[in-house]
Amino acid sequence: MATGSLDSHGFAQATRATARTASRGDGSLAWQALRAAGSLKITVVMFLAGIFVLFVGTLAQDEKNLPEVKQEYFNSWIAQVPFSDFFPVTVFGPSTLTGWFPFPGGATIGLILLVNLIAAKLTRFHVHATGSRLLAGTIVSLVGGLLTLLVILSGHYADGLQGRPPIDYATVWRLVQAAAVTLAGGLGWAAVAGRDVSRLTRIVLWVAAASAATVAAISLFGGEGWRMSEPGLRIMWQLIQSSVASLILLAGLIMVFGSRGGNVLIHLGVGLLMLGQFAFGDRQIEERMALIEGQSSSMALRTDETELAVIRAFDAADDQVTVISGRLLKARAGGDPIKPDGLPFDVRVLSFFPNSGVMRVGPVAPNQATTGIGRSWLATNKAPEGGASSKPNISSAYVNLVNR
Repeated sequence: MATGSLDSHGFAQATRATARTASRGDGSLAWQALRAAGSLKITVVMFLAGIFVLFVGTLAQDEKNLPEVKQEYFNSWIAQVPFSDFFPVTVFGPSTLTGWFPFPGGATIGLILLVNLIAAKLTRFHVHATGSRLLAGTIVSLVGGLLTLLVILSGHYADGLQGRPPIDYATVWRLVQAAAVTLAGGLGWAAVAGRDVSRLTRIVLWVAAASAATVAAISLFGGEGWRMSEPGLRIMWQLIQSSVASLILLAGLIMVFGSRGGNVLIHLGVGLLMLGQFAFGDRQIEERMALIEGQSSSMALRTDETELAVIRAFDAADDQVTVISGRLLKARAGGDPIKPDGLPFDVRVLSFFPNSGVMRVGPVAPNQATTGIGRSWLATNKAPEGGASSKPNISSAYVNLVNR
């Protein structure tokens, strides 16, 4: 049996440690649940689930376009994964497999990872500062956070990221040059003065310092030929703003959390990205605009959306336009008629083809069209083109207009 003694100092240290443990509430059910929510095992499982959803979502683009894949796999709570996704048409040909299995969608995986991240920080990252240092670090962190928020909001003004900076481009270029010189000097100082730095790390620092010094020398002595254009300087202005805000926030977090302040900042950035995608991912719209140099246009085209437009011309300047979404046409195909407001007729969808081709009507070809160009040309159903293909989907529909 091992024996030992504990002096008064050791007893005091053990008592303080026990008090700290009790003050954190390690024995409470809520604290244990919070620690379980921040478990690294959950992180690993969710990362694996995310990789799987990304894999099947990529395979699904063989037949589905990107907006459909985003909606069904990445922005959904539960993804319905068809077995046919694992046998792409372009490789195995048309599949006869049916059925699907449920799997956590991107929204579920992202929410669990966000909760896991917050719980891990609350239970494993403890405040190191006390007193005036804690107060000062909190204030500096709040200032850095507010500046970060202002940088984010500045991208949502009328001009957005295309707006001119409040200072002239010559000043922005000088700031870029100063940043390159400062970065080169800082990396060189870290390589020389760094303590307990491994040889490999020191080599990496020297290489990075040399690269930054090369960029700084080119920007300083390369002349106008190496000067950034205005679009590039607009981007650099955004980077300068975000860098200043993040450095202030980093300083405050180091004051509060000590050497783990940088780790906290990285995880705050990851959490912000996850929250932004979770809140606004389903609101992203992709549009295209084709312009010749010097031309202007007020129309943007969405290649992933189809509409049936009914146009009623009032005069040479004004039209009344009523549109029916392609998603509604697809849902009502062969079913109940659509009854749009403002039209004197209902729209009964006989057939809807998400992707189609046309051929001349033959002598025995069944044709649903009774008037117009459809009496000479027949719309045929085709397999949809996926996001991996450069070919667009051309939708067609046969509709019956029923007078009310």
